[in-house]
Amino acid sequence: MGKGIDRLRDAAALQEQIRARHGEDADAEMAETVAGPPGASRAEATYRRAMRRNQGLRFRASDLTLPEQVLCPEETVYEVAVGAQRSDTFPPLIVTDQRVLHVMDRLRGWTVLEEAPAASITGAEREERSLSGRLRVHVRDGRDLTMKVTEQRPRPGGRRVAAAPRRRRRPPL
Repeated sequence: MGKGIDRLRDAAALQEQIRARHGEDADAEMAETVAGPPGASRAEATYRRAMRRNQGLRFRASDLTLPEQVLCPEETVYEVAVGAQRSDTFPPLIVTDQRVLHVMDRLRGWTVLEEAPAASITGAEREERSLSGRLRVHVRDGRDLTMKVTEQRPRPGGRRVAAAPRRRRRPPL
């Protein structure tokens, strides 16, 4: 038992050192540290880069295995929007060069709730509601993908996700 507590104390001390050294950029620095080895796949590298843009939001997700579980290694992630709390997790909506997918962390790993190919996306919008909002991705043939978001004011991430389907024809990074 003593070993576990010591490791937790060491981790907390390291986290405080990073926060003291990097200030407001501490979350981005920690995310970059955890991003993985330099030989990470394109999907993992671009997913981590997109998640760093969400660092100001108040959420925590254990997403270390998400890229390898739900993304193809050669996919390029353009944007990630984090949804409202559902059960005990915050399900993200991920926009890639190949598809848009809404995923959720379950006990056995990440599960794709909804997805649509990038070619069938016609646009996206944020719908305001009384206490929350909804991000709706319009699909040409089939049902729209929707995700509940909690913040009243529009987030930069929501606007970026709405604009991402128009950017998907950009050449890979």
